[in-house]
Amino acid sequence: MSRRPSWLHADIQWRAIARVVLIVLVALAGAWIGLLLGGERSDEVGPLIVKSSVTPSLVGDSVVEVPPLGTITLDSHDGPLRLTATIDGIDSDATSGLLTGAASVGTQDEVLADIRSLVIATYIQALVAATLGALLATLLVWRSTRLTLIATGTTLAVFLVTAGVAAATWNERAVAQPHYTGLLVYVPRVVGTADEVVNDFERYGDQLARLVDNVSKLSSTITSLPTFEPDPNTVRVLHVSDIHLNPNVWPIMRTIVQQYDVDVIVDTGDIADQGTSAEARLLDPVGDFDIPYIYVRGNHDSGTIEAAIAANPNAIVLDGESVDVEGLSFIGSGDPRFTPDKDAAVTSDEVLQQGEDLAAVAATLPEQPDVILVHDPNAAPPLAESGPLILAGHTHTRREEQLDDDTTLLVQGSTGGAGLRALESEEPTPLTFTVLYFDRVTGQLQARDEITLGGLGTSTAEVTRILTEPEIAEPETTEGTS
Repeated sequence: MSRRPSWLHADIQWRAIARVVLIVLVALAGAWIGLLLGGERSDEVGPLIVKSSVTPSLVGDSVVEVPPLGTITLDSHDGPLRLTATIDGIDSDATSGLLTGAASVGTQDEVLADIRSLVIATYIQALVAATLGALLATLLVWRSTRLTLIATGTTLAVFLVTAGVAAATWNERAVAQPHYTGLLVYVPRVVGTADEVVNDFERYGDQLARLVDNVSKLSSTITSLPTFEPDPNTVRVLHVSDIHLNPNVWPIMRTIVQQYDVDVIVDTGDIADQGTSAEARLLDPVGDFDIPYIYVRGNHDSGTIEAAIAANPNAIVLDGESVDVEGLSFIGSGDPRFTPDKDAAVTSDEVLQQGEDLAAVAATLPEQPDVILVHDPNAAPPLAESGPLILAGHTHTRREEQLDDDTTLLVQGSTGGAGLRALESEEPTPLTFTVLYFDRVTGQLQARDEITLGGLGTSTAEVTRILTEPEIAEPETTEGTS
């Protein structure tokens, strides 16, 4: 009996593999179509009518769409499935009772039960829709009961695995660290104070209940946003840097100061562009704030600019000194260079020496300062053991760096969108502001809200809340002899 040639045997194997791959692709395509056509459902969560669906995604996450206000994105899970919920309508009677106080959104447990039911029901409906889509697509193309059952079973297994990945990587903390776009950048008034989120994180469901409550109010009365409730144990610090004489910054800063109930403004330099006396006359808005304005000189700021800032009664100019403001201790120094010309030679040795000199000053203090201010982040490495938080600017790019286990460097972008220098760039430089939340008693950074506004010619706005992991104090031990 003759044997098949090896090339023929290999060809048959490849054909079989190609057939299996094609069957799986058809089944997955049918599942995708099934998700798009039958994976959406409508439910009530409190007074809200919510449409929810599960769709394929490379990064997972959960997205809450609140038209026309914007979106809330939560880094809730990983995997190829995204949960999307859209506020599609409001029960007018329920909302009217909510606004007048005649009704409430429900208890925390009730809201959590509604949300839990919505998520489970959405995933189950998506599972059914995907399975039916795979079944119909495979049956339509191959017209084989056996192949249809195999492909459908494979699709069902894939969906269950991806849902399992989402469940295994579910991040409860994500609900306290939302990313907002659109008009929802004003949500800091809605979510509550940072210390509430940190201290009550285990009860994050309460935050969900308040969010549902306030989204209802926002959707009905956009102009009547709930107030951002002040807390005596929280100090709010607004960090700005590299304003570069942009006059449009001041009204934005005043709005942020008012809305966030800011206690202190910290400016890490380059408030001017060329450092001239003519520019100094344009910095009067610094004195219009009725809260302390702490400032360190940048490399674009001359002595004349520094003196103009210091002339304001609310201004505190640091150049190697420490100061206590609102229960927090600050230390800082101005940039040792004056290089308003961007083509001028820049020496990093001077900046590094600045950091070493400031570290020597910090070492003489009875306690570590809560906040250290420099302009150029290159001054930060020598300060790694001098305090828990260093604020800087200069680079026009926002970033966070952990210098060691106990010291964090936060570099601000350009609050002024690089000023007139933005005209020299093809891409607009965003305007960046950061509100830092500190515990008044311990001086510990609890959270921050990173505010980003689109640069020249754009109109985007985003706010991202980032929580700081609370330090867990180790129990004190007392040694003695018996």
